[in-house]
Amino acid sequence: MRSGNELSDTYQIIRKLGEGGGGIVYLAYHKRLRKEVVLKQIKGKRFSVADKRQEVDILKNLNHSYLPQVLDFLTIDHEVYTVMSYIPGKSFRQLLKEKRRFSQGELIRYGMQICSALNYLHSQNPPVIHGDIKPANIMLTPQGNICLIDFNISFFLDENAVLGYTDGYTSPEQYIIALDKESERSIGKYAKIDEKADLYSVGATLYHLATGKKLSGYKDRLDREYLAERTSEAFAQVIAKSVEIDPKKRFQNAFEMFLAFQNVAKKDWRYQALLRRQKAVRFGLLIGMAGCLAIGGYGIYRIRAERVTEYNRLVAQQEEYRENKEYDRQEEVFEEAVRILPTSLESYYQNACALFEQEAYEDCISFVEYDVEENEKLNLMQERMADLYYLAAESHMELEEYEEAVEAFEKLFQRGGFHQVYYRDYAVALAYNGEENEAEKALNEAIDLGLGEDSVYYTRGEIKKSLGKPEEAVQDFRNCIEISEDAKLKARAYVLIQDLYEEQGRDLDQREILNEARNALPMENQMLILQRLVEVDLKLAGKSGENSYLKEASDALLTVIDQGWDSYDTYNNLVILMQKQGNLSDAETYAKEMLEKYGEDYNIYKRLAFLEIDKQEQKQNRQRDYRSFEEYYEKAKKWYQEEQKENDTDSEMELLNQVYQQVVSGGWLSE
Repeated sequence: MRSGNELSDTYQIIRKLGEGGGGIVYLAYHKRLRKEVVLKQIKGKRFSVADKRQEVDILKNLNHSYLPQVLDFLTIDHEVYTVMSYIPGKSFRQLLKEKRRFSQGELIRYGMQICSALNYLHSQNPPVIHGDIKPANIMLTPQGNICLIDFNISFFLDENAVLGYTDGYTSPEQYIIALDKESERSIGKYAKIDEKADLYSVGATLYHLATGKKLSGYKDRLDREYLAERTSEAFAQVIAKSVEIDPKKRFQNAFEMFLAFQNVAKKDWRYQALLRRQKAVRFGLLIGMAGCLAIGGYGIYRIRAERVTEYNRLVAQQEEYRENKEYDRQEEVFEEAVRILPTSLESYYQNACALFEQEAYEDCISFVEYDVEENEKLNLMQERMADLYYLAAESHMELEEYEEAVEAFEKLFQRGGFHQVYYRDYAVALAYNGEENEAEKALNEAIDLGLGEDSVYYTRGEIKKSLGKPEEAVQDFRNCIEISEDAKLKARAYVLIQDLYEEQGRDLDQREILNEARNALPMENQMLILQRLVEVDLKLAGKSGENSYLKEASDALLTVIDQGWDSYDTYNNLVILMQKQGNLSDAETYAKEMLEKYGEDYNIYKRLAFLEIDKQEQKQNRQRDYRSFEEYYEKAKKWYQEEQKENDTDSEMELLNQVYQQVVSGGWLSE
């Protein structure tokens, strides 16, 4: 396949990157995502991607900092291709050719990162075996981290496929099984390849990086003395154990090897000498303390365990109250949880979520900046800190404080919050802050972390909206809605299309897109849609005088009440709409419900007074009775005088005063 060729409507080949036992690798351009990707044609037996749906889904859902993202699988002319994110940087094979030397600290860090990635792969169900770890398949990114590329997908998708081998890095069992498949006579020593084969390859690779010498084969013994000279005896011990010929003598899993790298410094002879000196000094003190610790230690442990158990119960209760919108009770439990375990962030996170959900955005920001950041008891390096900064950033976004939102996102990333959604929303904040180029970079980071195509369209729509390109933005939001299965994301896209139509004064288009959303989204995602629809219908009714808009708005408000999303304004608007449509009985019913639910205030009595006027006007003169109107009017006037703020007037109250004077002057009431 030559450069410039197109593979399907989505991918354009840029150039061939290489070819090996696993397949042919190309650099390609993804037209919809607008980014470079790696496209690999899998060699070996052909298989149906549709028949391997479970395995394919496992691979596409892989998401780890030190692995490329599997973006897609294609079957074209019976050939299977994988699409992965493109990883910038240099392979360790290139670095070895450049005579790059690596310190022990660097090698330990690389080893831990590789083991972290392998632990993640091996923990999948079924486990994903990389099968080809070597310097050429480990990238060093510009940020100084590794990325483990080109894991053997064909072996994962087809249990009958055979892993190849690379002299100097491949485990004995993998080497022998591969030869067995090639041989006419069975060699027959190993039955299968498992996770320990990858651990052998890690050790062999790090041996090459540390010494500059490659093992010539699995029978070649490593030069442990030379390796220890270049690093340390503790590091050499880890590598020697990982390349044992017998898999049973190696580390049992990647996490065990990770811990071994982590403890290398502690096993260093200099560290051990220091410990011995410290131990001698402390020995006398420890003898005296031993009896006390033996008596009290278990009791302290038990008390701490009970506190943690109680704290976890309270946090779970906070979350339950949040979900049920019982925010006052949530806050009470938060205060109790903090008293029991003041050093943990989890209860603080639940409380911040509660503030955000109530749209108390300023309070949420203040809570994170003062109650959390300025709290000396808290360890701000806990993982939850990134999530708290995300809530602060999103609160700034809601308040259209984009510069502050960008700052909050940057704090988030300093706490290790590397998640696709964070980068997606960071890109949006940057765009609205006028940083278009940085927004594109953040979006590309999100894509590299596995951001779905629907979210990519959504984010591009936000960026286009911020740049004043409404038609392009609408198209991107439309594309998001068309392909997304995420109801929340679709709801956001619908609302943003309505915002764009509102900016252009397209009232009928606003109503149309909101009704489309109402029909397309599950009920639990319709709250904001219904609120927006009511506003648009009221505007259209005011312009046209058509009752159909009022009826639609009323139905929307009744749905809001049925779903438990109601507020004071919901009832207030519903009473007004019912009255305008002549449904006075229903209007009165909802006004009285409002009074019972929210308590006395002048506005509710004002509504009831106006309803009484309309009710009496429908009667014959001799049947009219304005005593209830007078009662409501007097209560409205009393509460209005109590509630009225300085320079704050209500034109409807002035109108109600005029109506009252007309009723009095007409002789309907005795003065």
